[in-house]
Amino acid sequence: MIEKFAEDEFGTGKQSHPFLHLRSRRLHVVLMLMYAYFCMAQISGPIGFTLSCMCNSTAIALLNQNKTLENSTTTPAIPLELLSSTTPKLISDFEEQNCAEFDKKPVDYGGDLVWDTEWQSAVVSATFFGGFLFSYPAGFLVDRFSARHNLSAAIFILTAAAILMPFLATTFQAPGAIVSRFFMGVSETLLIPSLNSVVTKWIPVNEKSLAAAIFTAGNQLSGIFGNILIAELCASPVFGWSSIFYSASLFGISWLILWHLTVRNSPHNTKWIHERELDYLANQIPPKHNSVSKKLEVPWKGMLTSRVFWALMCNSVVGNMMIALIFIYMPVYFKDVLKLDVKSNGFYSAIPHLSNLIAKLIWGYVMDMLRKKKIMSPTATCKLSQFTSMMGISVSCFLLTFVNCNQQTTALVLLSCISVFFSLSISGFYTALLSIAPSHIGTLTGFGTVIGFLGRSISPLMMSIFQTETNGTKVTNWPIILLAYTFATAFGAIIFVIFASAEVQEWDYSKRHKSSRPNALVAPESEKSLEDF
Repeated sequence: MIEKFAEDEFGTGKQSHPFLHLRSRRLHVVLMLMYAYFCMAQISGPIGFTLSCMCNSTAIALLNQNKTLENSTTTPAIPLELLSSTTPKLISDFEEQNCAEFDKKPVDYGGDLVWDTEWQSAVVSATFFGGFLFSYPAGFLVDRFSARHNLSAAIFILTAAAILMPFLATTFQAPGAIVSRFFMGVSETLLIPSLNSVVTKWIPVNEKSLAAAIFTAGNQLSGIFGNILIAELCASPVFGWSSIFYSASLFGISWLILWHLTVRNSPHNTKWIHERELDYLANQIPPKHNSVSKKLEVPWKGMLTSRVFWALMCNSVVGNMMIALIFIYMPVYFKDVLKLDVKSNGFYSAIPHLSNLIAKLIWGYVMDMLRKKKIMSPTATCKLSQFTSMMGISVSCFLLTFVNCNQQTTALVLLSCISVFFSLSISGFYTALLSIAPSHIGTLTGFGTVIGFLGRSISPLMMSIFQTETNGTKVTNWPIILLAYTFATAFGAIIFVIFASAEVQEWDYSKRHKSSRPNALVAPESEKSLEDF
């Protein structure tokens, strides 16, 4: 019965094996990739929230008033006991407020570092520059060496940078934090192509949307639980902001141990995998030229002259702008615009991530079913997902420009909508990126990360440029920034629908060389049924 169900589900008489199964080995691998994403998001993602805890807003306002930082490259120490004590409150604790007047009062989370907004922007941007400089070497390493070992190296660097961050920040001030964040960027750039390489070896094309929705859920799990944890640690008089990095590093250490013990580079050399699943993967995954991978030449001309490639790169820039907005600056928006206290900020920041998680799992499952039943092609599902994602974000950002500090619920609903619509791009841009060139996935995603990091660097640049200063308090001009996102996402949607594709391109090795399936992956026909498994 189960065999017949499998044949009906996939529309083929070949042996099949369900992805969502307790003993599905590829599901186990995807869950470990999800944990890797969680570690990355927990350590380097919420830097906007973390900086709000690290830096003293009242001290920074006084510094701006006194003009002591003009033409200076160092930050003088100001005794915090001389600063006025303020207790942040919810806007709802007041009656209707004049938001322009309320913006003059900085909300302080009690940090002990005095870095102005320029130094804070430099700390945020350091990750992007680290990733930008290391993007191509990362792709080169992934295409030629074990993705499993590269992924281990990425998490190790990330964990070490997190452990060192409190020491570097307190000893060397902002320059020390910039060094730590730079290596976090290096780690992230190695992590993403390595993770994508593992996915291309383990996940068939008709399962990639759901698999991508699952392993990228690590971002949302970090946003849901991580922001609440950060808020509690930030508000704690015992632990303080340094415990944010130490607690995050514990996740990285536990991942390294589990990954080393449980996962191998590809299905054919993995323990605890059933022959039926191995045979199913051998029949479903497009061949990758493994035997001479060290000599594999990158088809630069075909790739760089491909409209599909540049459509994906355009959406990579927009997608990375959205990552910066949702993961870095959303807690800053809650603090600076809605004037939330630290614990309320943690709770409010978690809700959009929860919405994102639920939406992308449901949408990814539906898109995979449409492909499996051949109702829609892979390209059609990707275009539908990306267009819906980008246009939904565009409308939501435009509506958010009209929200002020008295409309907390409206702001939360619109930010949740932005997060929900962004989740659909996993079944759009990201699935297409994993599909168009499986033989060159490391180089492709490495190059995409280089381009994408330009998008992430745009956000802190806009935050620094579009500011006004009143009584020493610098206020970000959020309506202008949100309008920039409105136009950028709409442009990305149009470009993707016109030019993008989710089919393997002619310049990929598997298309240029019509080779048979790799023998190492092929398993003999299994005589056991799923009931035996």
